[in-house]
Amino acid sequence: MTESKKVQLSDAVETARRFTEQVPHNSDLGMQVVSVDGSKVCMRLTPQAWMFSDIGRSEICTSILYSLADSASGLAVFAEAQELTPIATLSLHMDYMKPAYAGRALLAVAICRHLIDDIAFIHCDIFSEGDSQPVATGSATFIRNTWGQRFKVAESKKEGYE
Repeated sequence: MTESKKVQLSDAVETARRFTEQVPHNSDLGMQVVSVDGSKVCMRLTPQAWMFSDIGRSEICTSILYSLADSASGLAVFAEAQELTPIATLSLHMDYMKPAYAGRALLAVAICRHLIDDIAFIHCDIFSEGDSQPVATGSATFIRNTWGQRFKVAESKKEGYE
């Protein structure tokens, strides 16, 4: 593994911030990294009117919660592994406790519960800012080191195999 792929603990928040800014979906939704502490990540999203499930209602669409949980969980994988290698979401299961409404930001708190060579297991809670009870809770499984065919072909060409 090259040193450029290693994440230094002092750089964890900066790396997470860049990840959030450079992933178009995260940037479009306005996700922000609040903190990275070991394998625990906190992300914030301020709901916008276009995120509501129905016109005239201020309930936030569940797909926004999925996106926030997936992004926070992915960052928790990087935080625990302290290595920037490609990852992919294998599964994301969400249980909804109550609706999330406009007026308060959403906070996703994700923690890596277990990490092995190729798999990471994450737990994530989503809160309306200021509430102690989550609006949703979920679990995710990620596969790590997903270089894929595109990367394998590029590496083969570099090494002279075609």
